[in-house]
Amino acid sequence: MQRRRRINPKEDAKFYVTAGRDKAGLDIQYISAFKGRGIFATTPFEKGEFLLEYRGELINKQECEKRQRLYHSSLKVFMFEFRFNGKLWCVDAAKEDGSLGRLVNDDHINPNTKMKYFSVQGKPHLCLFAIRDISPGEEITYNYGDSDWPWRS
Repeated sequence: MQRRRRINPKEDAKFYVTAGRDKAGLDIQYISAFKGRGIFATTPFEKGEFLLEYRGELINKQECEKRQRLYHSSLKVFMFEFRFNGKLWCVDAAKEDGSLGRLVNDDHINPNTKMKYFSVQGKPHLCLFAIRDISPGEEITYNYGDSDWPWRS
């Protein structure tokens, strides 16, 4: 049996971030009226492997606050705020653009990926990496962090 040559996860992430496209082996599936859509593995992923980027428009804190006031609550869940190099940033993924990262669901109990901040050409990017082996058919999830998300109650 031939072993698959392991690709450096950071180099893999950099390739897909720079290309602005999603990696093969992932698919969108409808889950339920409450949960909506989610991302599922169609191929196996190994622990530590890069899966995808949470893509959208990178905006500053002031623009983020402005949009939070304007957006309907169903769009606010696509606003990902984070601190990078001492500055508050936000990725606004509210616009349906065909990218998969915006559809990855929350799992604060047993997630299979972790969000890491990754710099490419001096700009921050949000990338998901597997924290355990992931089998085909498994939903891709990560912990959205400490918050009172309505679906957690």
